Amino acid sequence: MTRIYLIEDNPLIADTLTDGLQHFSECDVIGTATTSGDAIDWFKDNPEGWDAAVIDIFLAEGNGLTVAQYLQEHKAPAQRTVVLMNYATSEVREGALSAGVDAVFDKSLQLEAFYEFCRQLNISPRR
Repeated sequence: MTRIYLIEDNPLIADTLTDGLQHFSECDVIGTATTSGDAIDWFKDNPEGWDAAVIDIFLAEGNGLTVAQYLQEHKAPAQRTVVLMNYATSEVREGALSAGVDAVFDKSLQLEAFYEFCRQLNISPRR
């Protein structure tokens, strides 16, 4: 089962995504962070303890792109990073992809595609 670390500052959205990831994608949300600093600290302490990071750009403190840039330099080749945000404009998409993320999804328009992307992570061989 794919181990997902979720970076999302809205508790209601985090709970909804956790339920959806488990139900639709058969993924296990192993933890959450609400700030970029907490997320980066977790990744430093658990470099091999995750398979995919799901990152919101706008956080309570800090910015999801900071997390994405950190992971671009420190993740293993098989680990995936995904940005899931509201209002995924072309500028923000380009910035996220430049930061090395594997995919960008809009929470309000592309949730089914996001769940399918995560479901495919369970099928793809890891490490």
